[in-house]
Amino acid sequence: MKKIIICAAMLLAAGCAKRPEDIMASPVAADSYMQMQCPQLSTLKLQKEAELAQLEKEQKATADHDAAAMAVIHVPIGSMSGKDREADVARAKGEVQAINSAYQARNCAAG
Repeated sequence: MKKIIICAAMLLAAGCAKRPEDIMASPVAADSYMQMQCPQLSTLKLQKEAELAQLEKEQKATADHDAAAMAVIHVPIGSMSGKDREADVARAKGEVQAINSAYQARNCAAG
């Protein structure tokens, strides 16, 4: 019985939302961004960084809710209610990295 409880607890813990800093970026090719001019890249860079910041804020809140719920009722409520934004955070991180790569490759910061 004790083994069943331990296994169940491990499964529930695995279902908790990850903290934003623990989410790896999804690969995004910089090719499409390389065609853009520096002013376009600069605008897009600001937009995507703002989007990423909002997604990270939402993901952190979900992870915090999951941690609190696990401590009290042993169920990751935030993740189970569909609020886990891990895939969105990973995508946005990848986009920001790709835009930054294009931004640097085009030497936009120097101009």
